[in-house]
Amino acid sequence: MNLKTEFQVRAVASLMSVAMFAPAVSAADPVPVFIVAGQSNSDGRVPDTDVPYYADFSKCMYSYADGMTFRDGAFETYTPYTLVNGDSKRFGYDAFVYHYVGESLGDKFYVIKETLGGTAIDPSCANSNKGYFWSCDPGWYDAQTASSQGGKSLMKSFERSFMACVENTLAAIEGGYDVKAILWHQGESDSTYDGPQNYYGNLSALIAHMRGFIAEATGNDAYRNLPFIMGTVPHRSKQYNADVEAAQRRIASEDENVHLVDMSEQTLQKDGLHFDATSAEYMAVNVVRKLADLDIIPEVTTWPDREVTDELLVNPDFEINRAGEINPAGNVDRGVPYGWESEGELKLNNSGAMSYGINNDGANLHGDNLCWINSTPMPEFFELSQTVPAAKLEPGEYEVRCKLWVEVAKKNNCRLFANEAVQYFGYEEDYGNLLVEGEEATYAGYPGGQNNNFVLRNMHVRVKVGEGDDLKIGIRSSCLKNDGTKSKDNAGWFKLDEFRVFRVGDLSGSGVEDVSAVSSTGSRTGVYDMEGRLLRHDNFTAGLPSGIYVVGGKKTLVK
Repeated sequence: MNLKTEFQVRAVASLMSVAMFAPAVSAADPVPVFIVAGQSNSDGRVPDTDVPYYADFSKCMYSYADGMTFRDGAFETYTPYTLVNGDSKRFGYDAFVYHYVGESLGDKFYVIKETLGGTAIDPSCANSNKGYFWSCDPGWYDAQTASSQGGKSLMKSFERSFMACVENTLAAIEGGYDVKAILWHQGESDSTYDGPQNYYGNLSALIAHMRGFIAEATGNDAYRNLPFIMGTVPHRSKQYNADVEAAQRRIASEDENVHLVDMSEQTLQKDGLHFDATSAEYMAVNVVRKLADLDIIPEVTTWPDREVTDELLVNPDFEINRAGEINPAGNVDRGVPYGWESEGELKLNNSGAMSYGINNDGANLHGDNLCWINSTPMPEFFELSQTVPAAKLEPGEYEVRCKLWVEVAKKNNCRLFANEAVQYFGYEEDYGNLLVEGEEATYAGYPGGQNNNFVLRNMHVRVKVGEGDDLKIGIRSSCLKNDGTKSKDNAGWFKLDEFRVFRVGDLSGSGVEDVSAVSSTGSRTGVYDMEGRLLRHDNFTAGLPSGIYVVGGKKTLVK
């Protein structure tokens, strides 16, 4: 099949023109270029409230289309968002890839992304979003136009975007560019109709076509063997299909430049379809490790490399009920969660039942369960905790994280703690009369959530653990308010999920590199709206609409 489209011919001419006037030897190295494609888990469905505090996307230059849009080769610095109408504040596994690749390279790289949720390869799959398909079967492909031009072909839309990126941006870069790898996640929408039985042939053809197109478009035959890194579909997905996975595994076994990330055991959001933040990070880290194995990027230490949660904690994500068994999804198990201890008397509710335990009503919970603690009123001191004995700990500096929800106007003094280090849920000014002597406080800067929308927020603290020291972690809260009074309602109640522990360095400071984005004052870097959504990773407010924002942990009026 002849892939020399009008765009390809123009791009080759553009490249020849650049070469004619370029110096014989360039001091600059080619900039790396990565391709990201597929359906919703590549497009991104993780809520932006789960963007990690440490994420740095400043090195990633990004050109993103969804099969309907066309960017004409324009790039921008990556910011987490999707092109899904009505819910753009989401991101995918690729965001974690961009952070780690940027950290590894220490310089700019480029991403060309073409993704659309709910799309199949096989044209028989009537469920494919907007009737668009990734098919590269010659009989179908040759008869189509690009979806971004009113047709049905997502591959032709990608090709159109790629050529525009080359022609209008990449070809003009001093030192040139080098396409490094294709990152792919897709398969859910091929789980019905003829999709499963044809998936091996369809995906094989897609990989060969995509590589061949990039090789011919750039004049670089080496791209016919571009690394193709793809993830499987988690087994708990509503759209998991064993034949689709078998086809993916077969292709990876036959082609030494196709690499598989096994996502079979990974968790999903409550919709049963989409990666949560933890599984998105898992896929990204495995992609990054493969890029390093292939010498595409230098080795980089990722956060999961530092994680010691499973070695130290019992039931850290509240998936086990009080009987010591996995709690079924949707089941309410009342009482102090398995493996945890509490201090402070919690009142029974009006029905005489314990209003605390584990359930699944969080909007962005990890796995199937979270913990909730509710009492009217809350005790004057309440603590939910777990203690890791010194015998299980290597001396060093640790980071403890969890996901926490506290109701707006009912935050009281709810805080994450690890030994003497604490992080309060709200702003610094919320707690002037509530600080506890001996505790080292930071502030997450969240306004609090609505009672009918339990979106949990990321919390973290750092603590140094010496020889012979235990590590006690958990949540502290109470009925105490900043004005000196005591709440008579349930103020101070909370929901939480997914404690994680990381060993980030030695006590001497000569251990694992510190990658904290927390400033010396303990405030979070970045600009957030009043719902706690991250808008910018630096503290610059230029260009923002007028309003109140949280900048570096402080409420700020932008005029």
